[in-house]
Amino acid sequence: MNNEQRDHHSAVTWIEGEINNMIRDLGEPNASAAATSCITLAYMLRAIDDAEHRRYRARIDEIYANYNASLTQGAAA
Repeated sequence: MNNEQRDHHSAVTWIEGEINNMIRDLGEPNASAAATSCITLAYMLRAIDDAEHRRYRARIDEIYANYNASLTQGAAA
C-alpha cells in the first residue's frame, strides 16, 4: 500500500468513525460538527476526492433527514 492509499484508508476510517459518533449523538447540539470537519479536512488534504466528498456530505444530510422524519412521525402518532 503506497502513501496515497494509506492516507485515503486512514481518512475513510476516520470519517466513518465520526459519522458513527454523530449517529449516536443525534439530537444533541453540534452532533455533526466533528464528522463535517473531518470530511472537509480530508477533502482539503486531498485524501478523498470530489465524489467522495459529495457522497459523505449527502450521507450526513440523509441521516438528518431520516432522523427529522422519525421525529415528525413520532409526533403525529
